Amino acid sequence: MTRWIMGLTMLGCVAAAWPAGAQQRMPIYDTHAHYSMPAWNEFGVEAIFHKFDEAGVVRALVSSSPDDGTLKLYERDKQRVVPILRPYRDDIGPSNWFRDAAVLKYLADRLRMKVHRGIGELHLFNADDVTSLLVRETAALASAQNLPMHVHAGAAPIEALFRVRPEIHILWGHAGLGESAETIDAMLNKYPNLNAELALRAGDIAPGGTVDPAWRDMLIRHKTRFMIGTDTWVTSRWSYYPEIVEEHRRWLEQLPADVAEAIAVGNASREFGPPPARD
Repeated sequence: MTRWIMGLTMLGCVAAAWPAGAQQRMPIYDTHAHYSMPAWNEFGVEAIFHKFDEAGVVRALVSSSPDDGTLKLYERDKQRVVPILRPYRDDIGPSNWFRDAAVLKYLADRLRMKVHRGIGELHLFNADDVTSLLVRETAALASAQNLPMHVHAGAAPIEALFRVRPEIHILWGHAGLGESAETIDAMLNKYPNLNAELALRAGDIAPGGTVDPAWRDMLIRHKTRFMIGTDTWVTSRWSYYPEIVEEHRRWLEQLPADVAEAIAVGNASREFGPPPARD
């Protein structure tokens, strides 16, 4: 048993939880995946689970445009897929979801199914977006149902959301995408209900393949606040999904084992439930 499996066992996970072949490498809990309509024909449900197995992904948070894609995967394996609800569908997308009056009813209706573990991924492009009544009502809905919001935004919209709802829990998409390690560090210090996933950030964390010292210090300092994400926002990313996951493994393996284990699986397991045990 590798040191990764030993460490994860201490976190309450079992080696038997991992797909075939994963015991020789660090298991990953993907907290940012999409199975949207354009992918359905090219990658059927079984093909997606094959990708998870091939990549050593033991559990995944999935949101989709429309939500039906997420439910397709959830029905296939309710232990391995964590549904996250986004309102995107038809002509409702990142740039206008917070202007469409139908969004709140759609979210409320879907949440009555009692299967979604959060709201998002939602896009907010500037702090002024948060002045929208729909954004504030969505945040109120999330707070009332004790659901985290998965938000793709820079630091300013995240701060605006916390001003509206200080009690809300936010999973910060891409850790702000363009935000620096210093800004992320300051945000995590300021907002205890903020966690961050690291989709599309491997190149910033480890430019040239070696972990940047500022990122290393920040990841260690906030080791309980980070999670891994892949962001299959376009169909083509499923084609090289295992390579996306492996890129994360390469920088994770440069961190202390306890930090890597927490970011790879432990933190997401605590927030969204552990991977399933398998015979």
